[in-house]
Amino acid sequence: MPEEHRILISGSAAFDVIAFTGEPISDIFSNALTNKEDSEARISISFLVNKSVSFGGTALNIAYNVKLLGGNPLPISCVGKDFFSRKYEEHLKQLNMDTSGLDINENEDTAEAYIVTGSKGGQMSIFHTGALQYCCEIDIEKKIAGKNIFMGIVSPNPPETMLAHAMKLAELKIPYVADPGQMINVFSQDDLIKFVSSATILIVNDFEATLVENRTGKKLNEMVSIRLITQGEKGVLIQFKDEELHVPAIKIKKLVDPTGAGDAFRGGFLLALSKLCKSVGDITLEKLRLASQVGAVTGGAAVECSGTQNHIFTKNEFRARYEENYSKLEIPL
Repeated sequence: MPEEHRILISGSAAFDVIAFTGEPISDIFSNALTNKEDSEARISISFLVNKSVSFGGTALNIAYNVKLLGGNPLPISCVGKDFFSRKYEEHLKQLNMDTSGLDINENEDTAEAYIVTGSKGGQMSIFHTGALQYCCEIDIEKKIAGKNIFMGIVSPNPPETMLAHAMKLAELKIPYVADPGQMINVFSQDDLIKFVSSATILIVNDFEATLVENRTGKKLNEMVSIRLITQGEKGVLIQFKDEELHVPAIKIKKLVDPTGAGDAFRGGFLLALSKLCKSVGDITLEKLRLASQVGAVTGGAAVECSGTQNHIFTKNEFRARYEENYSKLEIPL
């Protein structure tokens, strides 16, 4: 019996240091930069809730959500010497996660993201790369040997790694999702065009969509035929060739932490798409809609919980949540 479709997930592995402030993020900066003549500004933030440290990183966040829905993801990333001592490896073992795609660098610490969430959901992030600087050395062809990879996703990481992994997937004839995220302005124009144009699907939020067009000087539909533009609480806009439709977001019980919403959406979307299609040639607008609805439910569960890998649900709970917001769930999860 052939192995079930698997999702390859290239991205970061990190510890997330998350804290909250009672002010909107935009106000913190506008209040600090009252004198525009100042070349430097001192910005002070008061945290009204104690910080928390949780397991994170784009690759492992997306993989976590694929796993929650019963998939068998293959995260590709690099971790540091603290991977065991800080219990990340133990956490992944408890999930029965395949860690064969992770390289361990004994000279560096695992990356860390410092994330401040404001009172209106806006966020400010500072990132320490750590072991991720060695992701470019990962031998993807060796990592996937003997595995039935349906599709890959290349998520934020150092841009040279993102481009190298994307080009290797293209060389291996493995379709991939381009997920440039916060690295858009770090790419050169030519590299960003190559990264997006070689992809089967592009996923960005509405702000990032404009950034990609400005950075490349091209319209999204000139570079890639399938575009998913996430719009937060408004849902997601799906553009397939010359067609488009909108998928509304689900009803949120209580917004706790928006940090992992995007990665959760991607995990749910990719797992559902792999269940709906034998190959990327089977992708239709309707299948993109159904997969996006699964992603929206997964993303909704993530924002109702602090941290990016702490939300949980059973398959029955997921099905009920999906059907409360959309229609009967026809995807075998």
